[in-house]
Amino acid sequence: MISSISELIIAAFVALIVSFVIRYIRYRPSDRFPPGPPRVPLLGSYPFLLALNYRHLHRAAARLSELYRSNVIGLHLGPLPAVIVNDHTLVRQVLQRSEFDGRPDLFLARLRDERYARRGIFFTDGESWREQRKFFLKTLHEYGFGRRNDTVEQDLESGLTELISLLKEGPQYEHEKSLLNEAGYARCPQLFFALFSNVILRMLTASRLEREDQAVLFDVGANSLAFHRQGDDYGLALSYVPWIRYILPGFSRYRVLREVNQKANAVIRSLAEQCEKTYNEADIRCFIDAYLREIKRTGGNITTGSDCFGFEYDQLVIGCADFLVPAFSAIPAKLGLILQRLVTQPATVTRMQSEIEQSVGQARLPRVDDRTNLPFCEAVIREALRIDTLVPSGIPHVTTQDTELAGYQLPKGTLVINGLDYINHQEDIFPQPHEFQPERFLDADGKLSLEQDKSIPFGAG
Repeated sequence: MISSISELIIAAFVALIVSFVIRYIRYRPSDRFPPGPPRVPLLGSYPFLLALNYRHLHRAAARLSELYRSNVIGLHLGPLPAVIVNDHTLVRQVLQRSEFDGRPDLFLARLRDERYARRGIFFTDGESWREQRKFFLKTLHEYGFGRRNDTVEQDLESGLTELISLLKEGPQYEHEKSLLNEAGYARCPQLFFALFSNVILRMLTASRLEREDQAVLFDVGANSLAFHRQGDDYGLALSYVPWIRYILPGFSRYRVLREVNQKANAVIRSLAEQCEKTYNEADIRCFIDAYLREIKRTGGNITTGSDCFGFEYDQLVIGCADFLVPAFSAIPAKLGLILQRLVTQPATVTRMQSEIEQSVGQARLPRVDDRTNLPFCEAVIREALRIDTLVPSGIPHVTTQDTELAGYQLPKGTLVINGLDYINHQEDIFPQPHEFQPERFLDADGKLSLEQDKSIPFGAG
């Protein structure tokens, strides 16, 4: 009798556990949550993405859209409910609606800060973010960011002249020797590390580094590129189970990501310290000067380590990194991809060269003023941005309140991932999407037609 009761208790306990596991795996955050794969403890649905395409998670997400016959996929990344949006119209809505303005609290973003606090512009939200974002964009704009600026053009022209000299005459300094081999082949994107970072550097510090002093730019560029390559679209498993870094620091990529970030941050901190040594409130020379003035005006701390931040030193460093790192790695990587495309498109190169020679000549480099006379060249750039989406899933968003998208319910705190690569290859918008066709952005007269460019290569701001 006692044995039978014990067996019943054990059977009931096992049934309870099995029921709990099934409910956990099949759990959906709301009644009308989008369809998608189940979840497993700790990692959520992340293993299913890896199983579909380990190297390219955005392609795994595209496969999920096919399997579930839905352009909105619901899943879990670690403990977080998440949706992947694979539709042009819906992605536009996400980028425009304020309830999608939140940013996820991912460990991959936190490890950039020395004390693992949320800092910077790209991976923060809330009132602190709004204040900082407004100041960063407004002040950087004053020094040439995002607008026509003679100094920026002059710096770019100087950088291009140095680059052409390097390619024609070979390395002149030790740090340049690794960029070209004995046969004259150049390493891309490393070749472009100094070109755009020097432009941002002047905005931040009021000075650019001359060719002989650019070794530090190539070092930071290498670290920035390593961070870009070691991560993935969804922040790695490290973002959702950060304690894995204590068990598998190498396999989780924590060690290398932390190291390359600290090296880049050390350079930016050094630049800020140099500006501070010569700081004069009566002569604000650059962005860092302007930020230091705000630190002094508001009585900001050197650092707090808190997620609530104002004008403080750590925020200055990580915020500057948000704008410098793309100049070090993202833009050079994109240029490398464009060159890779053009190597296989000799007719396109010939047509670009002909257009430049007709509109600009051979006596000088092209300038911004020439843009309207170079429609095919711009069409090539736009097509390259579309077909090889640099950040295939963009920067993740988070819902700041309960909301709906395409009839689906998304609870507050849902991670929203936009399938930029997917929509840039939507056949109903871009016929023959996998073919490199710059002409798709030209009208019948050969002029650039912006109405035909519905691509979203980066995001919307």
